[in-house]
Amino acid sequence: MQYFIFLVFAKVLFSQNSAYEKFQKYVQSPMGCVIRVDYFQSFFGEEVGSSGVLYIKDKMYIFDNEKQFIEYKDGLITTINKPNKQVVYDSINKNDVTIFDILTGNNNSIHIDDEIIDNNKIRILFNIELWGIKGSIWISQQDGSPEKVTFIQDEDLKIHIDIKSISNRAEINLPQYDILDYEVINLIE
Repeated sequence: MQYFIFLVFAKVLFSQNSAYEKFQKYVQSPMGCVIRVDYFQSFFGEEVGSSGVLYIKDKMYIFDNEKQFIEYKDGLITTINKPNKQVVYDSINKNDVTIFDILTGNNNSIHIDDEIIDNNKIRILFNIELWGIKGSIWISQQDGSPEKVTFIQDEDLKIHIDIKSISNRAEINLPQYDILDYEVINLIE
């Protein structure tokens, strides 16, 4: 009996981040993941909103909407500004944390503070101390699929992302753009 109680206690003790791990497993599925989102940002009181699609496959992320296409792959980020016909190439510093890191469960620099169960959802409280970010990820209790993400940075930046639909797919049809006549800006050092 004492052995059984020890096993139960050990399981509870070592499963503190189980909801976050469930979230990571869902969005990092080997099949890939397609997420339709509504994105709202408030920066120094100015509010901006948009909708788009996030594609996740292996360690590559793409966000696409009517105004921009952003691809992150192998530490490089390509941004296509559609209205201005510009392509910007840049690299990401290993200490930088992007919104993609949060949405895709890349736990580099993300510290889990707590997990709260509420109406068949789990709210995962997190922080990124280096950048002064605090936030929450709401996931389905059943499969770990994300439903909403919010975070703030030093009260100046507030982000709210609603997940409209999400699916794991073996076939992901990535958007293709003809950028031959676009202005190219290369910021890679």
